Amino acid sequence: MDTKHLVSVEKWTLAFAAAIVAFAMLVLSRKTAFGVTVGAGVMVLNAWALRKIGNRSFKTFKKPSGVVLLFNLKMGLLIALIYLVLRFLPVDPIGFVIGISILPAAIVAVAIRHSLKSEHDSEETHG
Repeated sequence: MDTKHLVSVEKWTLAFAAAIVAFAMLVLSRKTAFGVTVGAGVMVLNAWALRKIGNRSFKTFKKPSGVVLLFNLKMGLLIALIYLVLRFLPVDPIGFVIGISILPAAIVAVAIRHSLKSEHDSEETHG
C-alpha cells in the first residue's frame, strides 16, 4: 500500500464519520449518538495516524522492522484509548462499536474502488 491509498482511506473515513454522526444525531438517542461520535472520532484519529506513520515510514525506513514497530506502538495506543473511553466516558458501547466500524468500512471502500479502477484500466489497455 502506498501513500495515496492511505490518503484515500483517511478521506473515506472522514466522509463516513460525517455521515454516521449526522445520522446518529438525527435518529438515535443522545447517549448512543455520543457513543457513535466518540467511536467515529477515534477512528478518524486512527486514520490520520496511519497516514502520518505511513508517509514517514515510506520515506525514512529501509527495513520493514521499523515500520512494524511503529504500527504496533500505534495499535497499543489505540487499544489503551479504547479502554479508557469505554471505562471512563458515559458512552453507549453499541454506539461506540458502530462509530469505530467506519475505518474497516473505509478500507473496504478504498479496496473496492481500487479494484474497479484497476479492472477499468486493464479493459482500456486490452480493448
